[in-house]
Amino acid sequence: MTKKIQNIINHYVRWRNANPDSWIQYTNNQDDLISAIRVASMSENHLGKRNNHQRRLKKKDLKYFTKNLMKKEAEIRTSGKFEKLLTIVESCKVKGNGELTCYDVANRIGCKIGVYPKKVYLHAGTKKGAERLLGFKIRKKHIEKIGFTRPFKRLIIDLCRNRRYFMYL
Repeated sequence: MTKKIQNIINHYVRWRNANPDSWIQYTNNQDDLISAIRVASMSENHLGKRNNHQRRLKKKDLKYFTKNLMKKEAEIRTSGKFEKLLTIVESCKVKGNGELTCYDVANRIGCKIGVYPKKVYLHAGTKKGAERLLGFKIRKKHIEKIGFTRPFKRLIIDLCRNRRYFMYL
């Protein structure tokens, strides 16, 4: 592994440790799953700040989305795999909710129930990050984590945030 790659990884690890995802933390801190679903789908952290990915969505649309998801609590609780959880979340989406919102909400809820992605889902910034990292255009909706070299295993979940580093490799 080159020194440049190791520096990127070290920087990411320090940054992530100093800046945990407050939306995931807030979802995890809820007392029960129904509260976690509400918090995750409204995309607000403990300060009431909406996640940047969902900043343009209308609050009323997020409320409908939340209502739909809360009806699926039992299915969510027993989903067992991230892929199934994501499918449930996508089945509840309303106007304005795209792939990124569904993924973000499924990821927040998944962290609460111990269900994590086994693949790297590609949408918006993550797709750009993966393309820069791998060096070619990607047409799939997801790629296997095994497509990444060992040093980048820690970075792949945050491809969107890290895409700017990959252009320098």
